Amino acid sequence: MLSTLLASAVVTAGGVLPVPLPPLPTDPVPPPTAEVQQVEVSGTLSAADGRLRRGCKDYRYAYAVVSESEDWTFDITLQDRFDRGVNSQSLLGPYDDEAGVLTYRLCRRATSPGRFTLTGRLTAYEGTSKETSVTVTESFRLRRRNR
Repeated sequence: MLSTLLASAVVTAGGVLPVPLPPLPTDPVPPPTAEVQQVEVSGTLSAADGRLRRGCKDYRYAYAVVSESEDWTFDITLQDRFDRGVNSQSLLGPYDDEAGVLTYRLCRRATSPGRFTLTGRLTAYEGTSKETSVTVTESFRLRRRNR
């Protein structure tokens, strides 16, 4: 009877003992990444050197947007030689033209002559997950009018 109890204990213990498992990986496996293609986008800004005219006058600069997507934004700021913002404009595709001329107003009495910088941040969107941005800068001079 002792042998039956001993055999029963061995079978019970054998059923309770853990079976060795294969070793777990130590390096986490990265999830598969979907290949995201960037949307092609480029932009230009262009302004000519000129003279600050008497009074408050309109001045002009040209812009152009090249994008595979019709959904884009072009945020443009104009800063004077002291890095003070003197104008800003935003364009939205497909509502605004991809190229054109914009105007801004300066008053000679409140404006210091010198170098001005146009900075444009162009962002193109493709769906909700793809976004491509590029920054464009252009500098030009406005001199005081000779007397």
